This record gives sequence, C-alpha cells and structure tokens, in this order.
Amino acid sequence: MTRASARLATERTQPAVGRPRTRISVLRSDWPLMLRTTSPLGATPVTAWAGRTSGPACVHVAAGAAGPLGGDRPALDVHVGPSRALLLGEVAPTLLLPGTYGEESRLDIRIRVGTGAALAWLPELVIAGRGCRHVTDIRIVLEAGARLVLREEVLFGRHGEAPGAYRRRVRVETEHGPVYDQELGVGPAAIGWNGPAVTAGRRTAGTLIAVDPDLASDGTPPAALCAHDTAVMALPGGGVLVSTLASETTALRRQLDHTMAHLLTRTAEQGPAAPHREPARHVSR
Repeated sequence: MTRASARLATERTQPAVGRPRTRISVLRSDWPLMLRTTSPLGATPVTAWAGRTSGPACVHVAAGAAGPLGGDRPALDVHVGPSRALLLGEVAPTLLLPGTYGEESRLDIRIRVGTGAALAWLPELVIAGRGCRHVTDIRIVLEAGARLVLREEVLFGRHGEAPGAYRRRVRVETEHGPVYDQELGVGPAAIGWNGPAVTAGRRTAGTLIAVDPDLASDGTPPAALCAHDTAVMALPGGGVLVSTLASETTALRRQLDHTMAHLLTRTAEQGPAAPHREPARHVSR
C-alpha cells in the first residue's frame, strides 16, 4: 500500500524583453508520482490555445512504480496561478492492477485554475486491468475567466481480458457553479456498463472537455465534429463536451485529437485572451 501526495503550482514572470511567461513555483514529487518539467512542445493547436494567456510551462507526470495497485492512495494537487498557462501531461499510460489482498486503489486529483489562467491537461490512456478495484476522483475549480482543456481515455481491460471494477468521477466548477459532473463505472459491479446505454460493447471510451468563453455557441455542434459513436454537447457559459467510443485506442485518440484541433483552432482565431478584470466597485462616502 502506497500513500503519496504530489503538488504543482505556477507563477507568472515578466522578462525584460518579450511576453510574460509561466514559471513553476512548486514542484513536489512524492513517489510514485514523479513530476518533471519538460521542454516546451512544438507548435500545436494546444500550445497556441494555452499561449493566448502567457508563455506556458510544461510538466509531465512519470510513474515511479507500477500501478496504482490495490490499496494505493496517490493524490495530486495542482494550482495554476492567475494569468498563467500550464500544459500538463503524462509520460506513459497507467495500468490499474489488483493488489495482494483485494483492496481498492484510489487516485484523488484536485486542480484550481486561477483568474484568467489556462490549463491544458492531456493524461495518457488508463487501462483497467482484470481484477483491479479502482476509483479516480477529479475535482477542477475554474476561477473567473479561466480556461480548460481536458482529454481522458480509458481502455476496458488488456487484450483478451475483461476489465476490473473501475469508477471515475470528474467534476468541473466555475464561479457560476458546476458545468460538468459525470461518473463512469465499468466492470463486474457496474450492471449494464457494456450495454447500449453506456459503452455499447466498445473496448475504449474517451472524453474531451473544453471550457472557454470563446466556445460559446447556440448549442448546435459543428458538423465537422459529428462522427460515428461520438456525442458533442455544449456546456453552460462557453464550452464543449465530446464523448467518444471506439473499438481500439488508436481510433479513439485520432477522433479526440481531430476534435480538439478543430475546437482550439476556432478559439485561436479570436486572438489573445483578454485579461480578466474585476468589476469596478462603487465606494460610498
């Protein structure tokens, strides 16, 4: 059994020449959650989207051991400071496995994105191996004017095997309240999980969440995003939710990346994100 707590935070710097950049102010790994700063990514729709706020910092999570295994309790806390930009990724997929005594593993992730900041979080595939008992709980709070892109992917068991018991809950809140709160359960304890109302027998599922005021629309999804086994829905306050099913992971990643590129290219055409300003307050005398 492993209990670990890793922390990541950012701050903004203003160089003598050039635009503001984001600097990592807290980078505390706790085995097996190893945080590593990485070189800036090449020019992609994601980097362009995040860079509308400031020059983004880039951090990847590397696993220092297999798992999580049954009984493990890792936790990750991330704070993106006001007007900062962070690209957060992972080095490799995560394989969930049973422990020696059949205990449940749990991953808790708490993220706060400050006023006018941007976070692009692109974790790698999660594989729910046979016999695992795992819960992932993700809570994201977006302050005024904050923007978010989150891509998630899960594979239901390795090749030729059924998945273990896997549950994942993701909740995203803004200053106006929750905009997304969903739980997915698969495996022996989730009756009907592979039926037509949930995964329809597909082997893998993915979600793309984009919260950005520039994505506000009339609620009609662009035709370019509509594909087989894909649902596109508007989020309140400016944002898009994309849920995709696929028979294998390559097709899933291809569809999610295509959708993400289309959405973020649309917002990039809006130009730099406007800095958030607090409303003026009248002071009585």
